[in-house]
Amino acid sequence: MKVREADFVVVGNGLAGSTAAYTLSGLGDVALLSKESAQGSNSFAAQGGVAAAMSVGDSPERHAADTLSAGSGLCDPDAVTMLVRRAPKLMQWLMDSGVSFDRDETGNLALGLEGAHGASRILHAGGDSTGRHILETVQRLLTERSSVLRVDNVQVVKLLKDQRGRVAGVLTVERGATAAGVAWLARRGVILATGGSGQLFLRTTNPPGALGDGVALAYEAGAVVRNLEFVQFHPTALAIEGSLPFLVSEAVRGAGARLIDEAGKPVMTQGTGDLAARDVVARAIYRHQLREGNVYLDTTAIPDFPSRFPTIHEHCKMHGIDPCTTPLPVSPAAHFMMGGIDASLSGQTNVPGLYAIGEVAGTGVHGANRLASNSLLECMVMAFELPHSMNEDLPAKRRGSMEWSVLFDEGRELSSDPPDVLRGVQTILWHSAGIERCGDSLQKGLSALREMGRQYPQSSVIATASLLVKSALARRESRGAHYRTDYPVADPQFAKDTLLSKEHVVGKADRKRGGVRAV
Repeated sequence: MKVREADFVVVGNGLAGSTAAYTLSGLGDVALLSKESAQGSNSFAAQGGVAAAMSVGDSPERHAADTLSAGSGLCDPDAVTMLVRRAPKLMQWLMDSGVSFDRDETGNLALGLEGAHGASRILHAGGDSTGRHILETVQRLLTERSSVLRVDNVQVVKLLKDQRGRVAGVLTVERGATAAGVAWLARRGVILATGGSGQLFLRTTNPPGALGDGVALAYEAGAVVRNLEFVQFHPTALAIEGSLPFLVSEAVRGAGARLIDEAGKPVMTQGTGDLAARDVVARAIYRHQLREGNVYLDTTAIPDFPSRFPTIHEHCKMHGIDPCTTPLPVSPAAHFMMGGIDASLSGQTNVPGLYAIGEVAGTGVHGANRLASNSLLECMVMAFELPHSMNEDLPAKRRGSMEWSVLFDEGRELSSDPPDVLRGVQTILWHSAGIERCGDSLQKGLSALREMGRQYPQSSVIATASLLVKSALARRESRGAHYRTDYPVADPQFAKDTLLSKEHVVGKADRKRGGVRAV
């Protein structure tokens, strides 16, 4: 087996991983490993934008209040405060680095409005291709850092520990290979930035690599995972028969689009209507589809649609729909994982040497329901906070090559899954743990996953899906994106995190400063 070394091993090259490689490159050499190219990440495909209080009349405090409200009582207020206070300076850093955010005719930032925001604070670049513009800028910065080595087309199948129990590297295989390829040893830390898990569901806006494998890897290594039951279903994915779901950004509704039924009547008639929180809109569309039929997004009143949303416009035209004249057929799809590996906003987990950032991390920022356009922001805040963790956690003296004693045979390896296994998991989760759930469907789903797990004991997608269903079973209430028809209201006794680890299963737990206390 080949063995290679770096000070830091970063797994995943979306915005979180790429920015982490940049911020860590000044502290040592970095190996940036990924299954896909950066173009295959959720970050690259992100349309909506990035939230920051940048206008007169807005403030980080208002941004925090909206984030906490959307999170339905499960946000970590300290983490939210840090997120929103860091936002304006990070936006300035992006602009100084070359990101050209959209501006109005007067030259001011064109700040958009999205659901559950109390102010226009969404920065966009290239209309509806914000993620691509930001990620390309960070990737360009990486090319200037000789201390960063990028390696694509490799799958991490196990986290490696040294004899002290510290995560000391990763075991990789080339995608499609069956034999182990390279053990990458990390002198100072392993950072998981593997993204979300939307591909575990039949309908998703996520790219093929979003399989939740980082959660399975961390759990197998002893990490606590947090609030996996909270999966955000984006309400408006383009629904064309024979075509994969395609995200129609919430910014489209912020610009004036309205959800209508087949007769042209409004679907969202209560509360804040079309700009309600995503879980509310997704459930309304789902229920309307079950009872009455298709739902459409009427974009015809947006006069500058082609210039404002060029990516969406082009995609619709490719499928024979003109958004300027024809309402778009839409349906909810799995979009974002609010929970993940339990981590601080600086990436620390309960396992020494292991860090998690971006969507794979559960930091408490999003709570039970992510506020729109906070995800790209979280990726960047965590990546910039990460070096502080490294400086605090690690011994001053770097370990040398001769000091390694890695236990390569400790624990199981997780494998990539054949298409039929993934398809089976997608079907199970969509019907048992989808937009609406209940105890019976969740129990049936867990039983089916256990049966599959006996056939494929090394499957990472089965492992992550099983943890998600277990978490959903433990939360006997409805809160945020987690809706159970057998427990349709929020219960104050469940205003706590759901935590799972290999050592013990935690139904509900209190988060205490500096750690987790099981109850």
